[in-house]
Amino acid sequence: MRRNAPTILALLLIVATATAFAVTQRLKLEPSPISKTRVSDIFSPVCRCATKTANIEFSLRRADHLRITVRTGSGEVTVAAGSFSRGDVRVRWDGRDASGELVPDGIYYPLVELQRAGRTIDLPNPIRVDTIRPSIRLRSVRPRVFRPGTEKLTVTYTVSEHAHAILFVDGRRRVFTASKRLRYLLHWSGKVHGRAIRPGRHKLKLVAVDLAGNRSVPTPVVVVRVRRR
Repeated sequence: MRRNAPTILALLLIVATATAFAVTQRLKLEPSPISKTRVSDIFSPVCRCATKTANIEFSLRRADHLRITVRTGSGEVTVAAGSFSRGDVRVRWDGRDASGELVPDGIYYPLVELQRAGRTIDLPNPIRVDTIRPSIRLRSVRPRVFRPGTEKLTVTYTVSEHAHAILFVDGRRRVFTASKRLRYLLHWSGKVHGRAIRPGRHKLKLVAVDLAGNRSVPTPVVVVRVRRR
């Protein structure tokens, strides 16, 4: 019996390996229990904005008991747990750990545990927490005196990170840039709802909004003058 022990052990290892391989291949062939995954790339839990929470969304192929978590430095924090019906699942993470404290800026990983399916799935993209304000510098405003309808105001600026810029005129938002470039210029026609603003002096300032939703401190005010037509 002792002489056969190595042979028996080798056979057991072969059987175990073959079984594990078969299970792995079966899981590969089976459709994933979740699909259509959509996870926020970046957010700021301290901003007063639409991106103050991270969205975790996916479609569940079959009803199951789920535990949706995010890995943090202090362990996993449960975002949602319970029975979910087949179809769309939408939950939000507020950027806090299991003790209720805000997590530090960094990268975090969401995952889904499916009790009935007996699987744990790491969702495809991580979530970045960013609470640092961007900064913006107004480089130039030209011309300082202009006539709406015949001339446009051109504002050149730089930002400390990829961010949108907002132009405020007399405290009202007038331009929001689609661009997120570090150096850019925006144009303003001097019109509001198709009508030229009143002649005279007007105060301009810029604010940057980064990809997480954090807002910069406004730039110093620059005064321009609008001429009559």
